[in-house]
Amino acid sequence: MYSKDVTICACTSRTFMDKNKVAEIAATLKGNGYQVKITEDLCRLVADNPDQTKDAAKGTIIACHRRVVNNQMNWLGIAPGPIVEARKTSTNDVIALFEITKQNTEEAKAELLKEIEALPVHEGKDAWYPVIDKSKCTDCGKCHDFCLFGVYTVINKQVKVTKPHNCKNNCPACARMCPSQAIIFPKYEKSPINGGIEIEEVFSEEDKAAMYQKRLQYRLQQNRNRFSMLKKDNQ
Repeated sequence: MYSKDVTICACTSRTFMDKNKVAEIAATLKGNGYQVKITEDLCRLVADNPDQTKDAAKGTIIACHRRVVNNQMNWLGIAPGPIVEARKTSTNDVIALFEITKQNTEEAKAELLKEIEALPVHEGKDAWYPVIDKSKCTDCGKCHDFCLFGVYTVINKQVKVTKPHNCKNNCPACARMCPSQAIIFPKYEKSPINGGIEIEEVFSEEDKAAMYQKRLQYRLQQNRNRFSMLKKDNQ
């Protein structure tokens, strides 16, 4: 069922993928003949290097939530191979899926842990961007209209993420406004926004109204800043 070529997301800029878990899973797989590559951040790989992502998708991907990876691949037009959900799955349960023997891997695990700890960390500048679950999206365009940073584009009446790097780090407002819960931010703390299936938080109409008010205030400030710059340039 699972390919012998495995890519594991270490999510180094956040704490959602425990380093010890990643190291132990990788060591156990390697000890059973699997070819394992640990990537610093699958989200970054998807946004910045589609060709490497295509290579990873030919094998097995171990990452946060299956829904996240499926829709990241859909965004790139890639049919993914097997996906193992590891964000909330125990180390033993992940290993059990491969039906392999868990050997004494402490030495190999220690070496892999050093490798993981040496991977780049992008604090405050990691790959925070939205993923649209097209199985839920109705292309209503609310995310496009609400976003202040030009992340979304409507093409042939379909909403697409076209400028992921424009997204403001740690801002999941568009996902909170989405009426069909179709927008995923993999690095968000709670489900369903992070791609999980649990309902860990719900936003009331009052919450959404407050978010619209905050958006309006931000837009007004943007306009004031733009006017001030134009005025300064004309002096």
